[in-house]
Amino acid sequence: MQIYPLEIGLQEDCPYADITTELLGIAGLGRLQFITREEAVITGSIRLKEFFERQKLQVLFYQKPGVLVKQGDILIEAVGDLKTLFKMWRISQTYLTALCAIATETRNIVSAARQVNPEIEIVVACRKAHLGMRQEEIEAVQDGGGLYHRNSLSDTVLITQNHLRVLGKLPMNIKSFHHKIEIEPRNEAEAYECASFSDVILLDHFEPEVLQTVVQKLKTLNPRLKVGVAGGIGASRVKDFAEFVDLIVLSAVLYAAPLDFTCKIERI
Repeated sequence: MQIYPLEIGLQEDCPYADITTELLGIAGLGRLQFITREEAVITGSIRLKEFFERQKLQVLFYQKPGVLVKQGDILIEAVGDLKTLFKMWRISQTYLTALCAIATETRNIVSAARQVNPEIEIVVACRKAHLGMRQEEIEAVQDGGGLYHRNSLSDTVLITQNHLRVLGKLPMNIKSFHHKIEIEPRNEAEAYECASFSDVILLDHFEPEVLQTVVQKLKTLNPRLKVGVAGGIGASRVKDFAEFVDLIVLSAVLYAAPLDFTCKIERI
């Protein structure tokens, strides 16, 4: 059975009844609109539309994922039972503002990085996604123009510094016929040792001042090697790293501040 985060949110927010709407005697048909107060990249709108339809609402309009909207634009419009619309209001607004913030921040970072390096890939570490929201946040990253890194432990080989610490040595003979080998070396010397048997090397917390020299040497050792950088990189620093590497791995976009969307409900 598929579990939908919005249904979970509805159960948490309205476990028994909306006692305010019931007490006021509100009934009949109404219209709900979400409107943005700022520029935003849309994501999650198809999932929200399907959620509304499962609640017996009719969706008249919704913005497509990946669309850039401006202040005052309607994001989604639905009609139906007023009691249901009031139940949908807060959880749907929270859902949209959080996911669209991820998509918008991803777009801003991709745009900034590609001003310096048009070929760079911005990859988001999606194992740091909020619990229960991984698929939605992956889609938000993609709608913002980014890629996702490691959907789960089962789909990528990434040998981290903790793995190396436990092993006590480099796994020089490791091979995988189905997955690329990514390694996160503990220092510069270890990065050079890993170059020959790695597909991707992630340099963690390397400063831009040393990055250019390290990347050039790694590429000399293995011309097919992709080199990425990770660790504490946000929007303000992405340009500092973009010139020297093939990819930047970050997670800051997953915690972007929610956007400013408003909700309008009226009787029809």
